Amino acid sequence: MQVEKCDILCLGGGGAGITAAITAAEQGADVILVSKEPLGYGDTRISMGLMSCPGVVEGDDWQHFYKDLIKGGENLNDPELVHIMAEWAPYGLKLLESYGHLFERNKDGKFSKEVVFLLGGHSLPRTIGCPPGGGISMGNSLRAGAARAGIRVFEEVIACNLLFDDKRVTGAVCFDLCRGEVILFQSGAVVIATGGAGWLYYPHTDCNAGVTGDGYALAYEAGAELIDMEQVQFMPFALTYPASMCGVYVGEPSLAAPAGILRNSKGKIILEGLGTMTRAQVTNAMAVELSNGGGTEYGGLLLDLSPNLSSPEGRRMWKVRKERGQLESVRFAYGEDAYRWEKPWDVAPAAHYFMGGIKVNTSGQSSVPGLYAAGQVLGGIHGANRLGSVSLAELFVFGYLAGEAAARECKGQEFSFSKGNEEAVANITGLRGRKGSFKPIKLHRRLQKTMWENVGIVREERGLRAALREIEEIEEASKDLQITPQLSYNKDKLHTIELKHMLTVARLITESALIRQETRGAHLRLDFREKDEENWRRNIIILKNKNKMQFRTEVVKTDA
Repeated sequence: MQVEKCDILCLGGGGAGITAAITAAEQGADVILVSKEPLGYGDTRISMGLMSCPGVVEGDDWQHFYKDLIKGGENLNDPELVHIMAEWAPYGLKLLESYGHLFERNKDGKFSKEVVFLLGGHSLPRTIGCPPGGGISMGNSLRAGAARAGIRVFEEVIACNLLFDDKRVTGAVCFDLCRGEVILFQSGAVVIATGGAGWLYYPHTDCNAGVTGDGYALAYEAGAELIDMEQVQFMPFALTYPASMCGVYVGEPSLAAPAGILRNSKGKIILEGLGTMTRAQVTNAMAVELSNGGGTEYGGLLLDLSPNLSSPEGRRMWKVRKERGQLESVRFAYGEDAYRWEKPWDVAPAAHYFMGGIKVNTSGQSSVPGLYAAGQVLGGIHGANRLGSVSLAELFVFGYLAGEAAARECKGQEFSFSKGNEEAVANITGLRGRKGSFKPIKLHRRLQKTMWENVGIVREERGLRAALREIEEIEEASKDLQITPQLSYNKDKLHTIELKHMLTVARLITESALIRQETRGAHLRLDFREKDEENWRRNIIILKNKNKMQFRTEVVKTDA
């Protein structure tokens, strides 16, 4: 079995993981980066490349940004993390540009009011874009940055378990998809930056297929605390047909421009003034209407953008969207009239982002010694709803902080490495060639179906308990898997490892959603329709204790 040793092990090959790895390497640490996909891929690569940068327009500063984040997160945020996010956001932008990526500037080569725009939930324009294909440019720049830093990179390798010694995380057991072999990584510290878990809701997601919640499950199994796992953000506007394009992102509330409106299947107006609303506000209104039977035959509502064509500002916004390439998927799916905003779009929410995640301090350190988190896998910054264009800034800010803190902790230290990992290794090597009854991918689909139907945009106790029963049945079925004996690129084996992670995360989300008996942000309970500030301005903390899922609630911290 291959064994690799290093100071810092970074799990995740997107923006947060690569930034943490580069930062730690620059501090003199010996760094290994493990990526389930090719380096620079994941949700980072498929993003539009928009990033928040407060202070560009007159009257804006980090304090205004801070207030918007707290308000947008409906007072569930960790104010200390928000403070860092708001103050450090411009540094995140500069850091990414230092890797080779470029954001839009005015004719003088500067950030100015001409190149920033307003997204829903922000009180002032502070979002900076980049040319079409921004996510690809970001991925390539990150890959180049990692190469320059001299980081050892292992691509198409998935983390299966974390290693311990003396109650400290000391590495990970991983599976190399290309070679079909187990690799044991031993390290002084581990930074988890594996992204979210949007694939739990396939096909109703705009996320990459690799975001199966691996980091949440790894941290939970290691005994780390997780926070507010019920808070799953759904982007309000995604395609509903054809089936092959279901879940494809077409826009957030600001897409509606000044005059867009949302109608039900009978043409009744459901929402107006969408452009300044948060994602949670629009999604929740859509969810209620859909649960009341107002949806189209494809399960969506009708986004009517045609009123924008009557005003100069509306027509300008159409041109901006066209030039950014945002309308091409609509043209392909719905035709030329929809592309020109002359025909309504059939849209429905799609899983987009996880606000909950691993509970950390301001350095990205979890409750378990030696374990750090950065990026979407980290919880607490966004509370109950994330504002648009903040996540990319978060990747680089908290990737930097986690990498720096992990390197500082390990500098000059010698750690003993855990022994007795035979069982963890055997659990992986023993998968190949099983002759059970269920294909892993079929169980993926069963789990995704119940998560969308019972733990999706609308929730109530009956459905949540039905989801828990289905999760238990799938867990039982997962003991009887049919796995091909193929060695290299054994997708059955990959799907089996992912299934274990997905089942853990599905239970975390569902149990937490049962506990929160209110509607707040992205969490909509049909049986508890109102926000309960008196009883539920609280964070839900989850951890594993004696092989059981343990919960407690904590009053949200006061403003920093």
